[in-house]
Amino acid sequence: MNIFGIGGFELVMIMIIALFIVGPANLLVFIRKTRLVYSEFKKQRDELISAVEQTIDLDDDIEELQNLKESLNNLSEKTSKSVGEIKKDIGKE
Repeated sequence: MNIFGIGGFELVMIMIIALFIVGPANLLVFIRKTRLVYSEFKKQRDELISAVEQTIDLDDDIEELQNLKESLNNLSEKTSKSVGEIKKDIGKE
């Protein structure tokens, strides 16, 4: 068993020390509060990971939109040139 890099023996030692510090009457309350803090920590960590993943996805979307903008600008320039050439041809006739 390995929790946070703490093996089974170390975990038992921590529990014994907590028993001496907190006392037998408050040990269960201490364990419950520790579990609540741990679950809140996990929740916050998961939210942070989710936010980072969304930011990375947004960066990819921004890059894709910039590429599309460049393509549209190139298409617009080509269309303008073609329209100009057509106007010249019509003017000659």
